[in-house]
Amino acid sequence: MPIELKKYFWDTEFEKLDKNKNKRYIISRLFNYGDLKTIKWIMKNYTRDDIEDVARNCRDLKPLVANYLRQQLHLEKEDMAYYQWTSAMNYEYWRVKN
Repeated sequence: MPIELKKYFWDTEFEKLDKNKNKRYIISRLFNYGDLKTIKWIMKNYTRDDIEDVARNCRDLKPLVANYLRQQLHLEKEDMAYYQWTSAMNYEYWRVKN
């Protein structure tokens, strides 16, 4: 992986990342924190199926990223772990009672 991507993996031993073994982690991290250049790198280095796997199975996507991937890949919300997970959350539990 290019050294320019190291800044997106501040909490990871960058040198130990394997582009294939860690592809779900790499793709989701770069979509969440990267810029247009990193998105282009993803598109060049991973298949549509790899990206769709992330869109369907990663719960830790940022809302904007989940929505972007849903639209780009023509997915339904119920097919994505992110939306299943957020819809199952009980937000009322976390609200501060006055």
